[in-house]
Amino acid sequence: MSNFLVTGGLGFVGSHLTEELHNAGHEVTVLDNLSNGDLNNLSHLRNKITLYISNVEQIKSTIFNRKFDGIFHLATAPRSSSLSNPFQDIETNCKGMISVLELAKKDNAKVVFTSNSGIYGSKDNTSSIDENSINNPTTPYDANKLVSEYYCKIYYNIYNVCSTILRFATVYGERQRVNESLNWKPLVATFVKNVLDNENVTINGDGMQTRDLLYVKDAVQGVIKAMESSSNSAEIFLLSTNTETSVNKVLKSIENIVGTKANVIHSDFLKGDIMRMRYSYSKAKNNFGFEPNYSLEKGITRMIEYTRKNSRKE
Repeated sequence: MSNFLVTGGLGFVGSHLTEELHNAGHEVTVLDNLSNGDLNNLSHLRNKITLYISNVEQIKSTIFNRKFDGIFHLATAPRSSSLSNPFQDIETNCKGMISVLELAKKDNAKVVFTSNSGIYGSKDNTSSIDENSINNPTTPYDANKLVSEYYCKIYYNIYNVCSTILRFATVYGERQRVNESLNWKPLVATFVKNVLDNENVTINGDGMQTRDLLYVKDAVQGVIKAMESSSNSAEIFLLSTNTETSVNKVLKSIENIVGTKANVIHSDFLKGDIMRMRYSYSKAKNNFGFEPNYSLEKGITRMIEYTRKNSRKE
């Protein structure tokens, strides 16, 4: 049994990760400022985990009762608001990273940092992007995630703080929600809500831009495998499916599963949007056995079933 800290643990991916760690018998402490997290995500574990409501950049080692064996750093400011609020993005994504690394240095804990595949920008040929591809960040969020990766490397080289860096593809699944106040509008979650609520669906541009869509349960198993791995030198790994799916196809899949045809409105492309995504997960597979298990259809079906069930409870 290990003692883990999960920053952003009340959020979408973080709550799934916390749940898996608890089910595996580990002690879990969660830190979240509730800007995009939800206490209901872990209501079933309320008395079985330790919870702190705080900003990640304000972490102080003195608030914790015990040392951590590992820290999963998922807390983040949203990519979609980084252009409108770049200073907040620095606060959360850069200062937060340093706070986590300082705590890890004190506890001699390993860090798994969930970064962002958007650092690569858009793919421009038929091959997959991999860890050797050129970085081309297009928003402050991407740039600050890249800076945070360098912090991990610096802390390893100077202080021997162990870490593994994971660049996620586009993660979707149960508990993911639209947050208008943060301009957080995840593709699949937004379309599922629109179709189930009989709302207009807005597609930016022509809808031919693609995403590499990773189901949350697959993302979580990759994160845990990374913590358990012998990769400790701030090495970068992609967690993905190596499959391109167009925005139009995502909507079509949701329509087919729900059995409803949506009314589509087209708007301009978003500034800094990535036009094509396809990422190779070969390195993660070869190093710590990561491989996605859920098809897009299965993942979206589970998400729709969860959304329908929980909508009836409200």
